[in-house]
Amino acid sequence: MRTLPGLVVAAALLAGVAPRAFAQFQTPVASTTPAPGVSTAAGISTSTFYGAPLAPDRGPWVLGDVRVIGATTLNEYFLLEKVRARRGSLYMPEDVTGDVKSLQETGSFASVVSGVYAIPDQPVPAGYSTIAVSTSMVRLVFQVTEKGGAPGVGVSSGAARPPQPQAPYPVSGMVMTPTAYRGLGRFNEPGLGLDIVALYYIGRLYGKNSYNYTNAKTNYLDRVGVWYLGADGKLQLQGETSLRPAVAVGGQGFFTFRDGPKPSVNALPGVTVNVTQQGSQKTNKLIADAYLVFSKKIGPVRSSVGAMQGNFAESIASLTEFLGPEHLLFQGHTNQIATSHTAFFISAFGNPHPSYPLGVEFIKPNGMVNNPWLLNFKLGYFLHLNFDIAFLKFRGGWDLLGNFAFRTNYFPRR
Repeated sequence: MRTLPGLVVAAALLAGVAPRAFAQFQTPVASTTPAPGVSTAAGISTSTFYGAPLAPDRGPWVLGDVRVIGATTLNEYFLLEKVRARRGSLYMPEDVTGDVKSLQETGSFASVVSGVYAIPDQPVPAGYSTIAVSTSMVRLVFQVTEKGGAPGVGVSSGAARPPQPQAPYPVSGMVMTPTAYRGLGRFNEPGLGLDIVALYYIGRLYGKNSYNYTNAKTNYLDRVGVWYLGADGKLQLQGETSLRPAVAVGGQGFFTFRDGPKPSVNALPGVTVNVTQQGSQKTNKLIADAYLVFSKKIGPVRSSVGAMQGNFAESIASLTEFLGPEHLLFQGHTNQIATSHTAFFISAFGNPHPSYPLGVEFIKPNGMVNNPWLLNFKLGYFLHLNFDIAFLKFRGGWDLLGNFAFRTNYFPRR
């Protein structure tokens, strides 16, 4: 067991430095600001980037894309959550008017202007061909002007500088598990996406465990020091609508290692079993999985359910010495390690703040010795820090862990 001051100092340093370091790796979304001097009566660019402009007072249209441009203090995903417009929806001019009003009610904009553009390479679905006024799906663009500034530009140099935008939390994954969404600005648009992930379990805050159901042990503020560095690549097969969920397939690959020694198991007075470098307990290890996941927004909450196939679930065993070979020896599982080839997961999260979501994920490996399961919580909204907790339960005990999680999106060039 490490001392309390050392663990607290390490946590404080990571909590203060890590979020700022991570922000430097955020992949910016391609700018959609109109070219100067090119505009329509509606005030939005006629650049071919958007498509052929359509009359805003005619409808209905089938939405193929929704964009909010010009905002610098609020991120696009947060603003898209404020409107009803979604890909695949049948939309009327009055629906657009309602979304304009919703954006104005945020209190951040002096004006909100909408524009509708045909997307030539995206024909409307067959069921809508006799209803929609356009044979192509359309791109709905909201051009916003922030209070005190021009569209897409901060206030004048002589005025006070506006607050800098905070790095938004990607919606493409929770802590260790993915969602069917892709990421900021394209979360519900089918296609390829890649997440860069770093996860660090710093230590055990508290835990209770039993040996052979007779010898109890209490643990608190023990160093764990496990890193997971890797990537999550996915293909979103379909976006969600009001009825159907989003669906994605993909794979995760991680390199795991320890930055400190693993706690030893003190089974009986005077008997210490040292940690070995065999099986699932190696200091360095490669883990990977392939997955299928479904995601759906229900009210303010986005939920996901899916399954993994691979050795990723074995990473749970590295978070505590009580799932390692040295402990399983005392549980009557000689020459066995905590392995699993399949895991099921469920997650749910909301975004009360763009950079600090509230969420939880549940991971249950199938057929693993001692039947463990893991809950990872996203609680940064309350702490205003990138520091979260996890609850690991297994037969004979449980552990409460502290962790730092980082995730950022990357998209192939179009």
